Amino acid sequence: MPRPAAAPRPAITPRSAATREALYLAGLRRFAADGWRTARVRDIIADAGQGNDSAINYHFGGRAGLLEEVVRRGVARMEDERRADLRQWNSAPPGLAEIVRAVVSPLADLLDDDEGRWTLRVIAQLGSLAEVGRTVTTGPVADTALQDQLEMLVSAVTARCGSDLATHRVRQLIVMLTAELAARACDPPESSLRHGTYVIDLIDWFATGLARPAP
Repeated sequence: MPRPAAAPRPAITPRSAATREALYLAGLRRFAADGWRTARVRDIIADAGQGNDSAINYHFGGRAGLLEEVVRRGVARMEDERRADLRQWNSAPPGLAEIVRAVVSPLADLLDDDEGRWTLRVIAQLGSLAEVGRTVTTGPVADTALQDQLEMLVSAVTARCGSDLATHRVRQLIVMLTAELAARACDPPESSLRHGTYVIDLIDWFATGLARPAP
């Protein structure tokens, strides 16, 4: 049965682009604070200074479309750094710890500004839904450097403990990493470790756990 034709995207004008951006940022903040499933669309629209109740549907296709845009922008923001690592690895294949660093570090760098911290708080809401080989390599992650890095990570861990346990461990990394970074983004403790030390320790912790042989 043929699929119905996709609805045409709204024409982009300077005014509509500004409205879309205002809705995006308002939605990002509300999703971070209230949860992407439970944030009220009317609050997002009011925060963005808009009066049209259908604005989210018009610009993003609904709540799920706005969520996908949040993830897509977050992934895109890290893409240049991840591509640079992949190019460097063409001449020197990385070890497991280096792959973990390349996966973790760009995500941790989102802690540097408000938009990044809000993004981390939203991404963490999806961590428990991750399925290695499906949800973490499709949608906004498909055909990105992050997808390539995650596939390399699964391969490197598989060499140590077998494919089934490797898939389980990489999923654990995604769930724990996103939750940990979201907690730090939500309420950064004033007396916490400096960012660089925090990230190095986080990478070492995950790399050590992933490298364990099968029990």
